[in-house]
Amino acid sequence: MDGENIARRASGVRPEAAKPRDDDQALRKAIEELFATCQLRVGRYLAQMVDDRALAEDLLQDSFHDALRSRAQLPEVRNPEAWLYGIARNRALQALRRRRRFARMLYRLGERPTSTVYDEEIVALRDLLARHLSPEDRALVLLRYLHDFDSRDLAEMTGLTSEAIRQRLSRARARLVAAELHENNTKEQR
Repeated sequence: MDGENIARRASGVRPEAAKPRDDDQALRKAIEELFATCQLRVGRYLAQMVDDRALAEDLLQDSFHDALRSRAQLPEVRNPEAWLYGIARNRALQALRRRRRFARMLYRLGERPTSTVYDEEIVALRDLLARHLSPEDRALVLLRYLHDFDSRDLAEMTGLTSEAIRQRLSRARARLVAAELHENNTKEQR
C-alpha cells in the first residue's frame, strides 16, 4: 500500500458511532502498513546517515516506535512517507550529535592533566557545587563548564529555553561566588 492510500485510510470518514479505540486501531494499522512499505528504504537512509548498520537498525526501530507514539498526527499529514522519513531524520541527527559529544568528551579526557593539584581542585569544586547548588543547577554548571555544551545544547537536553538556561547559569555562578567569598572570609577570621 503506498503513502497516499495509507493517509486516506488513516483520515477516512468514520461513522459517528465509531469508538476512539477503533480510530486508534485504524491509525496503528496504518502506521504498521506505512512501516512495512518504507522499512527497507528508511533503513538504507539511516545507514547512509550514521554509517553504522547496527546503529541504523536501532534507529529504524526507534523511528517506528516514535511513529506509533505520534500516530494521532497521521490524519493531518499530507505525505506519510515524508513524515516517517522526518522522524527517522531526527533520530539520526540525535545519534550523530551524541556521537560527536562522546568523541569530544573522550578527547577532553585524554588531554586531562595528571597533577594531584588539579585533582584536589576538582574535588574542592565538586564539594562546593554539591553544597551550594540544586542537582538541576549542578548538572547545568557541569555540562556547561566541564563538558563545553552551549546554552542551545543545554536547552535541547532540558526542554528549557536558551535564555532560561543562561539565567539559571548566571544565578548559579553568583551563588558559587558568594559561597566561595563567604568560605574565604570565614577561613581568614579563624
